[in-house]
Amino acid sequence: MRQHSAQLAEVLTGSFEREVVANIFNGSDRVLEGVRFESWQLDSDLGRPVSSDGSGAVIHSSVDGSSLVPVGADGVLSPFRARVEPVMTIRAGAFEEAVSLGTFRVSSVPSASDTVASVGGRDVVVASRVDLRFDSLEADIYRWGFRFPEQSKAGVSAYSEIRRLTGMPVEQTVPDVLVPSVKVWEAKQGGRLDAVLELGKILGGSAVVNSRGAWVVIPDEVGEPVATLRLGSQGTVTEVGSEIDTDTVYNEVVGTFEDASGKPLYAVARVESGPLSVFGPYGVHTRYYESDLVRTQAQADVAVRSVLAESIGSQQYDVQVQCHVNPLVEVGDVVALEGWKRPLVGRLRKVSLSNSPLMSVTMRVARRLT
Repeated sequence: MRQHSAQLAEVLTGSFEREVVANIFNGSDRVLEGVRFESWQLDSDLGRPVSSDGSGAVIHSSVDGSSLVPVGADGVLSPFRARVEPVMTIRAGAFEEAVSLGTFRVSSVPSASDTVASVGGRDVVVASRVDLRFDSLEADIYRWGFRFPEQSKAGVSAYSEIRRLTGMPVEQTVPDVLVPSVKVWEAKQGGRLDAVLELGKILGGSAVVNSRGAWVVIPDEVGEPVATLRLGSQGTVTEVGSEIDTDTVYNEVVGTFEDASGKPLYAVARVESGPLSVFGPYGVHTRYYESDLVRTQAQADVAVRSVLAESIGSQQYDVQVQCHVNPLVEVGDVVALEGWKRPLVGRLRKVSLSNSPLMSVTMRVARRLT
């Protein structure tokens, strides 16, 4: 979740006003603060390598006749140097609190223009409008390529490898693990980001940059909700893919691996109770699994149990929701939905924010099979 006070969480359960402005950074320097930010939109998707993109127009009134329209690499809003931080301020009565929606890399300036007026017989710029498109900070790692294939060290921590590869802050959200064998990260377009995303999978989830500019790993399993979304009278809920498909529901996993000397390793995990028991009417549905990251029997046992748990939890479906704006939630958060015909708890896979008082989200909800 985005940083906030307990009082703000309470305010968001009622009526409130909101306003969005932008701060502009060049490197670590904040060169513009609290400028008007109009026609903005921010779309996030946990399934994309670069999880978020957006757009918006910076509107700036000039007091000295200077223009904000960038020219090539020149200008504080040039995509060659600019970062944008949209900030939403929530007001309710005497209460007021600002929430940073994150800092993003400006990727392009689709259009820009100045408003000119005659002052003292000469034309001067009185205002500038600059349209921006921007991406979340995974884009920095996508752009930063390896000069040659890089090799990790066997037994290095997955989180420490993410820190090494990105040079960015990391917030540990799941237990750390050791990378059990030497990994070679390819020198290719987007190879560094691919490496970080693979390390996220090794950690049991999806690696993403959060609103504080830190790498986190969103776990695959749905935990306890951290926020509640309000449906309201104008809200809508569409349940997508509610059909039941057993093709991907395995109740037995057989793993075949090799240790460091090439000796075969085997491991089996099975469901032995409940409706998915291998002894029950569902029967036996076997999946075979192998990985070059497994080098010991203990790792093999953990791997097949993890794959089995993933299979049982694979019966998930998406719920598309339009609800009241809540600027605190971001992709990866587990939320509850209030005001629907039955309780819903799911992980946010997609979040779309804009000028609208409503937001659109996609919740991935697990179907209970055991």
